[in-house]
Amino acid sequence: MADWIPWNDYYEVGVPSIDEQHREMFRQFNLVCDAVWDGKGRDAVKGFLLFLADYTQEHFGNEENRMKKHGFPGYATHKNTHDALVRDVAAFLQKYEQETLASDAVIKVITDLGGWTRQHIRAMDQELGQFLQERE
Repeated sequence: MADWIPWNDYYEVGVPSIDEQHREMFRQFNLVCDAVWDGKGRDAVKGFLLFLADYTQEHFGNEENRMKKHGFPGYATHKNTHDALVRDVAAFLQKYEQETLASDAVIKVITDLGGWTRQHIRAMDQELGQFLQERE
């Protein structure tokens, strides 16, 4: 598997279960990029989007439960960001199932999702991780 979207230690938030879930998301991004590169794009992308739709809800739910439990002050903003991504993934999955999209459109969405994930981890999840480390 190629490192299309490489994991680096600076993505660590210091909460082992959250870090493991983030690593799995990176692994899935790399698997779908490999599949697209190998010409197996359509089925792989649909599988990836289904995975992402389920996994983000599980992962976000885990983070949000911890935020509520410990009274994280940025809860509403963080949750709104999560909700927006879940809506975006669901909308793209629906469009993907209904239309034949050009491969460059699919690659752009995967790239955008990867960028969103990296940015979200480096900003909001780092802040959450620091908060949780002080309380758990």
